[in-house]
Amino acid sequence: MANQVLRSRIESLCWAYAQGKLEFVINFIDDDIDFVSYAPVTVFPCLGKRRGKSAVAESIHTVHTHFEIQQYRPVLTVVEADEAAVIIMAKGMQRATSRIIHLMFAQFMRFRNGRIVELREFMDSFDAVEQVLGREIEL
Repeated sequence: MANQVLRSRIESLCWAYAQGKLEFVINFIDDDIDFVSYAPVTVFPCLGKRRGKSAVAESIHTVHTHFEIQQYRPVLTVVEADEAAVIIMAKGMQRATSRIIHLMFAQFMRFRNGRIVELREFMDSFDAVEQVLGREIEL
């Protein structure tokens, strides 16, 4: 997949995710996707390790059930052949508390035939947990 085509696809996927157009996003996920979000699953039970399109789709729907995504913007994208690294700035409102959450995270993706077959996601999980809980964590 040409670098500019893949870059455009990633921008479209981020835009669709922010707009809640989840079926558009899910359409670009391979049936056998290998997904890992390195986040504490006790606070973010819908993240962690997922295998297969239906499991990842369920995770995506769960995130959107708990958070109103207000921004999901790639701030840096590096593309090489069928692989991409993206730093994303995200902002969302936690529906249960109306708390605004700001996150920056990195995603590393591998594509095959235009679909995401592997995705690894890293975030500052300490900061994310504090924001979701609404308090600082005592060390």
